[in-house]
Amino acid sequence: MPLFQQSRNVNAQRSTFVDGSTNITNIHNETHTERQYRGIDMLLKASTPQALHDSSECNKRGCFEGTREEYIHNITGWGRGGWKARQARVLWLEGPAGVGKSAVAQTCAQDMGSRLGATFFFSRPNGWNKPATFLPTIVYQLTTKYPAYRDCIDAIVLRDPLILEKSIQVQFRELLVQPLRQLEGVEGGVGEGAIIVVDGLDECDGKGAQSTIIQIIIASVHQQSTPFLWAFFSRPEPHIRSAFSTEQAAEVCWQLTLPVSRDADQDIEAYLRDGFRTIRAKYDLPAAFPWPSEEDIHQLVEQSAGLFIYTASAIRYVDGPGTSGPEERLGLVLGLGMTETKGNPLANLDRFYMLIMKQIPEETLPDTILLLSVLKFGPTYFDIRTACAILKLSLTAFYAAVNNLYSVLEMEYTENRMPCRLSFYHASFEDFLRDEKRSTREFYVNRDDVLDRLDHLHVEALCKASNATNNGKSQVDSLSWPGATNSDVCYATFFYLVYHTPRRDGHLWAESLQQLSHVNWIMVGRYSADTGWPVGRIEALVRKIPEDWRPLIICPFWPSFLSILR
Repeated sequence: MPLFQQSRNVNAQRSTFVDGSTNITNIHNETHTERQYRGIDMLLKASTPQALHDSSECNKRGCFEGTREEYIHNITGWGRGGWKARQARVLWLEGPAGVGKSAVAQTCAQDMGSRLGATFFFSRPNGWNKPATFLPTIVYQLTTKYPAYRDCIDAIVLRDPLILEKSIQVQFRELLVQPLRQLEGVEGGVGEGAIIVVDGLDECDGKGAQSTIIQIIIASVHQQSTPFLWAFFSRPEPHIRSAFSTEQAAEVCWQLTLPVSRDADQDIEAYLRDGFRTIRAKYDLPAAFPWPSEEDIHQLVEQSAGLFIYTASAIRYVDGPGTSGPEERLGLVLGLGMTETKGNPLANLDRFYMLIMKQIPEETLPDTILLLSVLKFGPTYFDIRTACAILKLSLTAFYAAVNNLYSVLEMEYTENRMPCRLSFYHASFEDFLRDEKRSTREFYVNRDDVLDRLDHLHVEALCKASNATNNGKSQVDSLSWPGATNSDVCYATFFYLVYHTPRRDGHLWAESLQQLSHVNWIMVGRYSADTGWPVGRIEALVRKIPEDWRPLIICPFWPSFLSILR
């Protein structure tokens, strides 16, 4: 029934009405001009478009031509119909860090062509690891391929925007299972046989979320409530292996292993030869100069010991900037020699990472460790200009701190060549820094003295920025940088305080509490509201403040603070 049918003397001013009687099966008959797709816009805002395999920000590279051909052939063959013979709508390719799983996933996604339905490349270093954005990102991609489904989802999200804040289980049911069921029989079908590629599931934030994603999808495939094929690529973490080892999973899943294996030596050698060809062309080396030697290449293959990440990092290192040339840098890598990797496949990689870290000058190392400690929170936080304002690093001090890390850190620049973003090339370097046994106490980023200094700098910056009289250039010292805004500083420091790991009792560092009592939380609330931060994150911070300190730190501002956010 039309809204207000047979009504009289209706006077509606500045009101919003929603007609809940929409027949979802007829939505796709409406024209695009009649619908503005506001629900789809909300879906897009809740997603992570950078995590798509073909996004401009996704730095996942495919396999070097001629490598990993057997795995690529098997997986693409499975996607093109081979799953029927195996009765396996789910594929899981597992392997340890650095063997090239993401490269295989990227190549397979590219080769699937029109069969590809959606992709999500989790990345902890890049900050694309929030489980809350996983399904919205998948669903959004599907809406771009199936018009009828797009109309359904637009209506669902418009009718209940809070669906985007609900659990993964609820989102899967209401954004995939139910609308697809109602669209059964639509001409051309919706999603039948479409392949969804999920890379790096082990980098999704939270082991519980990782297991939940697997369990929901396995159950759906088993019950035939969705028509998709799912291809997962991840490390074989115990909880992930457990989720793929249930009786239900065994009936619908095909498991492949990409091991650390010397079987990859031929592929690694091909990658090295291509990399050195590029370096020779860059430096315009004459053909008569026989560099690198055959012996050099064969030794690098041995040192790689089946790990593509070692090979890729070594090539970046040799090709990097600096006063020494590529010949000298190659000599340093070759000088590492070989170590026994039978009990520890990452042993040679750790030796390479130690080589890089030991080249950092002693006077620069404290700043480098600070930057690396902050970087582990991901680019959602890590704007270089803002981070350096908080850490009190000048532009020259920043360049000195990262000068030797070009083979493991990726830098993005603005149009005028100012550095703006920093991220790890590969999660294995972050893992190295977070493991004191691997990185030693000298380079370990979670040392108490490092965390104490970070806490102090962030609280000091938050206090200054929140008490500034305007939202222009920050009161935080930015030295030679173009000034970060107070809003940027408040957002970054607030992000740090909410997400960094508290001390043993779950509360913030005791010595920072007195300084927090001088923060103008009303201004923090305004800045946070501008960036769309939900109240739940404010409450997460409050829980980290001991109860006896809350009256001094939060309570004077609390009513105004919440009213601004709401």
